[in-house]
Amino acid sequence: MKAILTFHSIDERGTVLSFPPATFARMIREILEGDVKICSLDQLLSPDTDNALAITFDDGMRSVYKNALPVLKDANVPSHLYLTTGYVDGKNNWPTQPAGAPAFEMMNWQEIEACAEAGMQIENHTVSHPNLCLLDQEQIEEECESADRCIEKQLGRRPRHFAYPYGIYDARVAEVVGQKYETCTTTALLPLGRKLRAAQLPRLDSYYLQNRQTYHRFFSPSASSYLRLRHWLRLFRRML
Repeated sequence: MKAILTFHSIDERGTVLSFPPATFARMIREILEGDVKICSLDQLLSPDTDNALAITFDDGMRSVYKNALPVLKDANVPSHLYLTTGYVDGKNNWPTQPAGAPAFEMMNWQEIEACAEAGMQIENHTVSHPNLCLLDQEQIEEECESADRCIEKQLGRRPRHFAYPYGIYDARVAEVVGQKYETCTTTALLPLGRKLRAAQLPRLDSYYLQNRQTYHRFFSPSASSYLRLRHWLRLFRRML
């Protein structure tokens, strides 16, 4: 089995976007002690790779630099950061943020550069974190291109991977964005299937993996069944 994990903030605050630092460090250690490989998205999608996962972070919270980067660096494993470029060195108060959403400090460019130098690949999460389904094609392309240019100017590398803000997309958005990047990731709570759609890759939200038993055996049939159940429950709630 193969999977992509999603994290946002690595902190002790207990919000829906938080993941405890000690649990994160233990998770990385115990995954590596088993027979599961932590690799980049490019390696993960290779037909020759099995029993592997990729680690991704959304938005660019400063806690990732402070609490996740040292763990990943010590373990010598790769990861990807989907960066919302318009809020670097600010807070996650983009216009589409729901009322009452937890506020987080964002990394500055010096911290982002340190992440990149340590092996974290900086990818595209748009400029302003919009609902892309509400934008026309020109606006979607501008959100992508402006973020790409910004990251390239700061780090000397254009992103090759993309994450839909809030995981929201439709066929039109996937068509526009999918032509620009090697992969686009969603928030579908599923492992990677045998038939992959590069513009609609699912990811496992770390919020559901804080239980040690779940992540310690999440390549087992029982854990896989648990994640699929959570996926369908999430879809059902969105329909209500």
